[in-house]
Amino acid sequence: MIKKTAIYIVLLLFTLPLVAQETHVSAKEKIEGRWHEYKRIQGDSTTFIIENPDTYIFKENMVFHKGEATDGMILFNIAGKYKLEDGAIIIYYQDYLDKNVKKQSPKKLVFKLLSLSKDEMHVLVQDYNYEYEMMLKKALSH
Repeated sequence: MIKKTAIYIVLLLFTLPLVAQETHVSAKEKIEGRWHEYKRIQGDSTTFIIENPDTYIFKENMVFHKGEATDGMILFNIAGKYKLEDGAIIIYYQDYLDKNVKKQSPKKLVFKLLSLSKDEMHVLVQDYNYEYEMMLKKALSH
């Protein structure tokens, strides 16, 4: 009986690291992909975005794109780089619709992660003096 229990314990100890490796997904891996805004909370006001949601793309090479949707089309006018730091996504970007884009220094946008799962992200957005909460859903990959 003791031998059998000892064998099970040894097997368990050898398989735990393998199980942990397979189930562990880093924050970067969870963030990578295409996200659609579906809810914005500003003070006491909550807005559900049903039509034409903004699209946020976080690529594995740390490149960021934001697309604004209108009339069924997405215009990707904002691009830059992002990094993960202290529970936040720090984004440095340029707005390519601005005619003086070459003279601009990159703008900074911060998404403080309030919660993050494989298919939903809840962030506190800090854009200069403007702050609001946003809920994003991960788009299905093809």
